[in-house]
Amino acid sequence: MKFFTFFTLILALSVLLSCNAFSLSSSSSSSSNIISELKDQKRDNKNYESFQNIERDIIFNNERKLDVYYDKIDTENLKPVYIFIYGGAWYSGSKVKFTKFGQLLEENGYVAVLPNYILFPNGGFEDMVDDIYNAIQWTFKNIRQYGGNPERISISGFSAGSHLTALTIFKSLLSYTNKNSILEPLPMLEKVVLLNGPYDFDDYSNVIKIFGNSENSIVEKLVKLIFQSKDVSPTDLLKPFADNSLSSLGARKYVFFYTSLDEQVQESSALNLIEQMKRVSPEVNINYVYKEGYEHTTLTRGVRAGSPEQEDVYLSLVNL
Repeated sequence: MKFFTFFTLILALSVLLSCNAFSLSSSSSSSSNIISELKDQKRDNKNYESFQNIERDIIFNNERKLDVYYDKIDTENLKPVYIFIYGGAWYSGSKVKFTKFGQLLEENGYVAVLPNYILFPNGGFEDMVDDIYNAIQWTFKNIRQYGGNPERISISGFSAGSHLTALTIFKSLLSYTNKNSILEPLPMLEKVVLLNGPYDFDDYSNVIKIFGNSENSIVEKLVKLIFQSKDVSPTDLLKPFADNSLSSLGARKYVFFYTSLDEQVQESSALNLIEQMKRVSPEVNINYVYKEGYEHTTLTRGVRAGSPEQEDVYLSLVNL
């Protein structure tokens, strides 16, 4: 029995961590993906090193660092701000890898903040939430000196970054405990743009194929154990609250983005969270954008590569 439990844990972990990484279909396909990702990484590093309108490696939470993309010539006219939280299955990713998002936002009239956060296995969800929470707080307190408007701060996340963004906002809004302390509510965000995020681990499609899907299933219990957190699914954070019990959900507007060919995260993950949000706060402002023909990473890989099509799609979401 102990062997089965250990085997199940390792299997669940391997599936969860591979969902946003490389295809598991064949060794030749995996090799091709790895080579492609290495080329992309070289390109990302070059973009990061050559961009001028940026202040790099600002310390914000102990040793954690963030970058600010801003117009160095004009910091007097305050601009709207976007914090971008990258994805990577909670175990990979960096602010450098997603530098093109910061560049794109800065070149289109925003100040952008890209923080790093601790990754598994060096930290669990509560450590990741702590980093993101402190990155948001840092932005509200410091962004004016970079020409950012502290009254117009939005946040955007992709995949695991979307999950952590929602988890952070709801835990702070609803007075949940994180790292043995109750999080104070964050200031009101202007907009939250969530791309292809998993918001309930019982909806995580690659895991469902192995374990099946049920309320409070073994999947969610394993995730809590693996990532050392009692609260792991943003959807579940809302369930204890009565209908029409919340006047606000921490932002003036939410935008959810999902794509038709996403094989990592089921569409129901977003739809179920939206249902809970509307149940507890019927007046919440939510836009749901469904894009045909895109896979899980089509948008982010396109922006990283400088594709005008994907850049336009992303800008249309942040400008909604």
